[in-house]
Order: sequence, then structure tokens, then C-alpha cells
Amino acid sequence: MDDDAMGEILGELRDEIKELRQDKQRLREEADAEEVKPPAPPNDEIVESFFTEKNYADSSERPKRFSIKYYRTHLDDIDLRDATTSHALDFANNWTGESKPPKRATMLTYLGNIKVLYDWMMRHDWGPDENVVDDARDRYKSQNRSRIKRSGQHNRTVIKPEEYLQLVRSNMGTRAKSFLVLAVKTGLRRKELVCLKVQDIDLDKQVIYNRSPKGVGDVRVPKDSADQKLIDDETVSVLEEWLDSREATLERLEERGHEGRRGDGAQPDSEWLYPNDAGEKLDPMSMSRWWDKATDRAHHRVKDDDTELAEKFDSFTCHDARRCYTSWLNWNSCPRDVIQALRGDAEGDMVALYTQHGEDQVRREYEKAMPTLGL
Repeated sequence: MDDDAMGEILGELRDEIKELRQDKQRLREEADAEEVKPPAPPNDEIVESFFTEKNYADSSERPKRFSIKYYRTHLDDIDLRDATTSHALDFANNWTGESKPPKRATMLTYLGNIKVLYDWMMRHDWGPDENVVDDARDRYKSQNRSRIKRSGQHNRTVIKPEEYLQLVRSNMGTRAKSFLVLAVKTGLRRKELVCLKVQDIDLDKQVIYNRSPKGVGDVRVPKDSADQKLIDDETVSVLEEWLDSREATLERLEERGHEGRRGDGAQPDSEWLYPNDAGEKLDPMSMSRWWDKATDRAHHRVKDDDTELAEKFDSFTCHDARRCYTSWLNWNSCPRDVIQALRGDAEGDMVALYTQHGEDQVRREYEKAMPTLGL
């Protein structure tokens, strides 16, 4: 057999192998196409089966039924399985309500209720592959927070001590509990919280030395020039718990040989009061994320029983804790000059105040006016 004949045969074999591969791929695609989900039950049947299986108490079932009803109405009752993230986001942004458009916190509650339904649907062989409502809720929350930030329309939330207690009780981890209590008992700003080091805390004297006050940038002022923040027994207790937990966390980082994310940055034996997960200095935006998670937990905990408080938690920022600090002192008749000094205002000088009234008198005014949360 000459070379030309051999080449022709080999070419035909290659063509046949190529066709066989194409046929195999086509058959595989056809088989995949045949593996379609079984048809979903009608919407009414889905909803009733969901509530039957969940067996909620009446007080919990009622708001979930209304949320699902509003969602189905807005989507013209298309099959629940066929709804997309765009459908759910359109509901979040454009549902007009039965009498008036709902507030942002209320809409987040609606989406949270509907999300639970989709979580349940996904467990069934006819259910959707993803929770489109969960994704829509995250997008809605993000876009609304950005809109509020751009517009400057944050409503400056102040809550009562007993309401703040519910925020703390929703976050009983030692770290979250400590920064929530420390912020409201000292009026420290977000940036000031993340700039605190362990040596800035004197638990015996019950004083925090704010060595990075507003206006100094990233510079740490000397301790004798720092703003002094008084703390009470309750704050000392939560800080002691956090310091113990913090030390154990840093020891685990060190055992893993974690050298930090930035190479030459702080190591696992970090002196920062609130180091990040690499043992380095936390940035202010990360503190905001911690704060958002804390308020989200509180919102979720109270939303079924107290919609108004849930709405407050939904918009409650780290700086609002400073507003609570000032308001609580005012409500309990703390002298104005003491408040100014405690806040670290430009016109308030703690050293001058001590000279005028004495440290013991200033502390008595602080402890008399600062509520005990009752942790």
C-alpha cells in the first residue's frame, strides 16, 4: 500500500473518530436535557404545604403569609419557581403596598419572610436551584444603604437604654458585645474604636485613653494628651471577657504561623484592641461591617414582635451609639460642661474639668447619668 492510500485511510479514520465524538457529545447533551425537574405544584399548594410543614405559631405565620401574598400579587402570581432575582428585586423596589409603600425595614422583613419559603422550596426535587429572593434582599439592602449615604438622609437614630439592651442581647459574642457596650458608654467614634490599643485601657482606674481623637489623622497623641473616657463596671466586665477571648484568638493565629496579610504589618501578637482576622489593625470600614452584622442580628430577632424597633435597628450606625451616649447623659441631667468634656468636644477640657470639680465628682456625675443596661 503506497503512502497516498495510507494517508487517505488515516484521514477517513480521523473523520470517523471526529463524527463519533460529535455524536457522543450530542447524545450527552440530549440526555442532560431530558433530566428536567418535575413540574412544580401550583402556588397555592406550595404555600399551604410550606406552612403545614413549618407549623408556625399564629403570631409568626401571619406576617409571613402577608409577605408571600404581597410578593405573589406584585408578580401577577407567576409560578414561584420561575421567578428570578430581577422579579424579586422589582418587588422590593416597586411594591406600592396596600395603602402606601412600605418603609425600607419593612420591605427587608417581607423579603426575609419570602426567603424562608424559597429555602424550603429548594429542598424539593421540583424546587429552584437558587434562592433568588435571598440574592435580591442582599442587593436591595446594599443599594439602599448606598442611596442613604449619597443623599445624606440618614435619620440619626437614638434609642432608649432598654432598646439598646436588646441590640446587645442579640450579639452575646464577646467581641461584638464589647464594642457595642464600649461605643455607647464612651461615645467613641468608629475610627477611634479601631485605633485603640490594649495599653490604652486602664480597667483598674476605669478609664479609656483615646489617643487618636478626631482631627489628628493616624497620629497617636501622647497618653497625657489623650481624651479620657470614663467607663463603668458594666463596661469593665465586657472588656475583661473580650480581652480573655482576644488573647486566646491571637494565640491560635500564632500557632498557625499567621504572619498577617501585609507582610510587615502587625503580627498575631497585635496590640490593637480589635485586630482583624489576621491579627492586624482593623480598618474603619471593617468596623462598619461588624456593626451592620450586629444590627442585622438584632433586626432579625425582634422583627416579628416589634416592627418599629426592628426598623430602628436597621438604620442604626456606629455613630448613632455616640448620639445615644450624649442623649442618655442629657436625659439624666448630667451637667453640660461634663458632657462636653466626656464627649471630647473642642470646648470641653477634661483636665480643666477635673481641676474645677475634681475627678471623683466628675465620675459621680457620669455614673449617675449613664444608665446600666442590665446585661
